[in-house]
Amino acid sequence: MAPKLKPFHLLEINVISAQELEPVRKKMQTYATAWVHPQRKLSTSVDNDGNTSPTWNDKFVFKVDEDFLRNDTSAVSIEILAEHWFTDIVVGSVRIIIGNLIPPHVWTDRRHHHRIGMQFIALQVRRPSGRPQGILNIGVAVLNGTMRSMPLYTQLSASAFGYRDLM
Repeated sequence: MAPKLKPFHLLEINVISAQELEPVRKKMQTYATAWVHPQRKLSTSVDNDGNTSPTWNDKFVFKVDEDFLRNDTSAVSIEILAEHWFTDIVVGSVRIIIGNLIPPHVWTDRRHHHRIGMQFIALQVRRPSGRPQGILNIGVAVLNGTMRSMPLYTQLSASAFGYRDLM
């Protein structure tokens, strides 16, 4: 008999691009790092050509439980960094409260396993000082993890993974 899986959801984050970033170097080669738990950060590929308007279009999936989705303080954090010789430079960051992104009825209706389409959002990026720093474009979706027909169902032992890593 197969072990019963604890109910979970998949929080899908597509880090698409950024616009009008303030340059921290003459030629910026940037990447973004996303996480819901600081121990499990995922990074996009490096955009070598975009400079202050990079494009990544990398998709990440985070395995989260219903408590996480219902908690008023649960958030996704995204940090944009520019590659540098010794240590990468923080260009800016965004912290998004989950309740502001996904309507609660999406994950609470157990009779209808909802999968809303990807919602696209433009967010204000902030420098470490708190000053505005440009715009980050992302897509967000929640999938019900108990759906047997869901792709990659058998490969979900990890709590976070990037689609690029599965290919």
